[in-house]
This record gives sequence, structure tokens and C-alpha cells, in this order.
Amino acid sequence: MNIHRLMSAVWTPRLAALLVAVPVVGLLQSCTDLSENPTSAITPDNFYRNADEVLGGLAGVYAQLRSTTDDYYNLSEISTDEMIVPTRGQDWYDNGTWLEIHHQTWTPTSASGLGAINGAWVNLFQGVARANALLAALPHANMGDADKKVVTAEARTLRAFYYYLLMDMFGGVPIVTDTDIKPRPRNTRAEVFDFIETELKAAREDLPETWSAENNGRMTQGAVDAILASMYLNAQVWTGTVTESGLQPGQARWQDAIDAVDRILNSGVYSLAANFNDNFTPDNSNSPEIIMQVKFMAATGLGLNFVMRALHYSQFDPSPWNGFATLAQTYYAFDTSDKRMDIFLEGPQDNVLTGQPVNDRSGKPLFFDPTIKDPTQATEGEGVRIYKWPADPNHVAENNGNDYAFFRLAEMYLIKAEALNELGKTAEAVDLVNKVRARDFSPPQPLNAADYTQATFRDRILEERLFELTAEAKRRQDLIRHGEYTAPFGFKDQREPYRILMPIPQTQIDANPMLEQNPGYGG
Repeated sequence: MNIHRLMSAVWTPRLAALLVAVPVVGLLQSCTDLSENPTSAITPDNFYRNADEVLGGLAGVYAQLRSTTDDYYNLSEISTDEMIVPTRGQDWYDNGTWLEIHHQTWTPTSASGLGAINGAWVNLFQGVARANALLAALPHANMGDADKKVVTAEARTLRAFYYYLLMDMFGGVPIVTDTDIKPRPRNTRAEVFDFIETELKAAREDLPETWSAENNGRMTQGAVDAILASMYLNAQVWTGTVTESGLQPGQARWQDAIDAVDRILNSGVYSLAANFNDNFTPDNSNSPEIIMQVKFMAATGLGLNFVMRALHYSQFDPSPWNGFATLAQTYYAFDTSDKRMDIFLEGPQDNVLTGQPVNDRSGKPLFFDPTIKDPTQATEGEGVRIYKWPADPNHVAENNGNDYAFFRLAEMYLIKAEALNELGKTAEAVDLVNKVRARDFSPPQPLNAADYTQATFRDRILEERLFELTAEAKRRQDLIRHGEYTAPFGFKDQREPYRILMPIPQTQIDANPMLEQNPGYGG
């Protein structure tokens, strides 16, 4: 069964009941009464009996990846200098949640605490639960040992990835590897880090280097190495301790990050796409650069909707939502000769598919102005829009078929460059950054190693990650790692240092009293 059939299988009648029931049976930390008995008759003992049913269960674990482009993505972007969702008249106020995220003023019971933050927690633990249900059943499934070994490795990798995102967002969370429904205490963030690392290393051995084209998007050794490289890059944060006064860093893992990237580079599987934009188009599954992606389809309920979040009401059919924009300071940070600046829509605007000029709702020609004067009362056209994933001509309503690349080879070069610089090898780091920049400037504009010290190139790498990875849900991690997440930017004032972790939503603590709140958020 190919990956598109796997992903769409969640909507078939035979599998729908399973995939709805799994979160009820296995989701241990959602706002569910933990004392109630599960009502589903579908269990590992009576459902995952043959290869088709196992692949259906695996489909559910993969399908949950699509949720990572909602609440987790929004929190990772809108709480940074890359995105803001201004209130436009009666649109996008939503009880103040969007500006609360951007200003980093959330609490465990605020609009975003009970909304997007709680949504991220629930969505990610649903992924864990689906993986746990499948893994519990696999030993008893009637399928070949070789296939069973690969599916087991995929499920463990996916579960580890959901924990990677939970660790990033919340720090320590309960480590759950069974399907029992009971309250669980939090593990420390360092314990979660160790669990993910151990799971990924074990699963890697049973994963293939590549899949056939029809199975594009399934987990590979390269995907494991990319997750590990990112973990090692952030190790000082993710194995450290967060208190009300800030981060007490853990141990650096720079050489481990380099080694993980080198396994990807030495595999010969991946190469930089000839054009930067090839990584984001509706046919981006063909890009040789994408290491790990979330699969989407131009089909009802299965498509990527980024164009809806950013575009003006008149620029696409169906009418987009005219919400997400970027800050002027981010837009102007780009070199005008950098091809990566093409992701922005600024100035007079057209319908993105027909190319015809469009008007705002007052009948005037639509114009996107980089300056947002007041995010509490912005006009329709204020704010440059990020159009990194272009509209799919074959879209079905708001559903576009662009895959969402979570890890690309370009980022691996930047990870290795950052690690090399931290080890004092700045000249080597500059060379790697120039490999990425080479396709984005004509004529080339290579950086000169003689112009940088280790400290100044550390700042330059943060800039290069902005230019390369804008809107790819990496900025929050990057700003935290560089100590700049709670610093003032745009419309945001200085915030408390403990906000590098999100609060545990109060709904989750109410459901599981064994959970302890993150420092600074009370409780």
C-alpha cells in the first residue's frame, strides 16, 4: 500500500472506527475522564490481525502528522518575529488568542492556553496513542516478520517524533509506551530526550535508506538522522533545566549533531534541489532535498491550507481568511537579491492562480503594505504575506497537495555549520553556509570567513536560518537556542525567561492531577 493510500485510508469506513477509537483508548493525558472505561470494542487483540489492518493502523499514526501543521506550527511561528495575526476589524480577534500568542502572554487558562496550546498537547499525544496501540498489537499480527519489523520501526520513529515536538513545546511530559488509561507523572525533559534518542537509534537499524516513489514520505534512516541532528543541535536547551529565572543549560552535543548530519550527507540519497522553490510546490514530493515530510493531498480533508491562512479574501477560490502576516523587520532583513525573498507577497496583488489584479472589500486595488501600524486594528492590506507553499492548481476547495517538508538537506548543512562554529571551526562553517547560499544569488554572494569571528558567525547563522527556513516552524527553537526568544521584537516587549516553555494547559492538569505545572505559570 503506497503512502498516499495509507494517508487517505483513515477515511475509509473499515478504518474510520479504529482511528477515531484509538485516541479514546490510548490518549492518556487529554481532557478525558481517566476513570472511565474505554467504550470501543476495537482492541489490539481483535483488530490488528493481518497486514491490511496493520497498515491501516500505521496509516493513522502517519495521518496524525497533519495535525502538526496546525496548533504546533502556529505556536512555533506566531510567537516569534516571523509571523503575526493582526486583528482586522471583526476578523481574527478570537478572544485575543492570536495577539496573545505573538505577545507571549499566555497562561494555563488563557484563550491560547486552553486553545492552541491545549490543542498542540492533545494532537501530539494522539499521535503517541495511535503508535502505542499499533505497537501493542504488532507482536500478534499475522504478517511476515520482515514487514512487521519495518512497521515496528516506523511506528517507533513516529512516536519518537511526536515526543520530540512535545519535548520542544512543553519540556518534560509523561513517557507512555502502553495503552493503559491511568494518570501518569511527568518525566523530566532530560528523560524524554534520552527516551527519544534511544528509540530512534533502535528503530534506525530496521528502516530502509529509501522507499519506492509510491511510498514517498514513509520513515527512513535519513529521517531518523535528521531528527537526531536537530535534537543534538538543541541539546543544551532540551537536556537543561528551566526555572522561573531561565534556562540552566545541559550538555552540548555538537559533535553528535555533526555525525548525524554526516550520515545523511554520506548516504548519497539527498541533494539540494536546483531551485529553492522546488521544495514547496504542489509537486514537491519530487524534490531530492526533502528528508522528512508530512504528506498532503488535494482531496477533501487531506490538503495543506497554508494559502488560506495568509492570502486575502480575493486572491483564491474559495475565499482565503486574510490572517497571517510577517513583521516588517523580518521582511526587510532579507537581501533584495536573495531569491528566497520570493516567498513574500508585497505591493499590488493578483489572484494567485489567474494572475488577474484583485481589489480589497472596499473596491480599491489590493496592496500589501509591509508596515502594520496597529495590530489590534489593522487594515485588510497591512502586513506582507508569506507565500512559501504556492496554491495547487488542482486544489479541492482549501485542500492543496503540497507536502510540508519538516526536514530538508539545506537545514542539515546549517545544523552542521552551527555545530562546527561552536567547536571553533568557523572557516569550515562558512563554507557549508555558502553551499546553501550558492543557489539563491546570481551572481553568487559567498560569505568571507575572514570577516567573522566565532561570535559574529553565530549571529550570522541565526540570520541564515531565518532566510532559509522562514515559515517552516523552526524559528521558535532557533530563538530559544540563541537566547533571543523572550527579547523584544516587533510589537512584543521583553517577556519572562521561563516562557521558553509553554504552560501545561489547565485542562490537562484537571484530567491528570499527577502533572506538575511548568515553572512560572503557578500551580
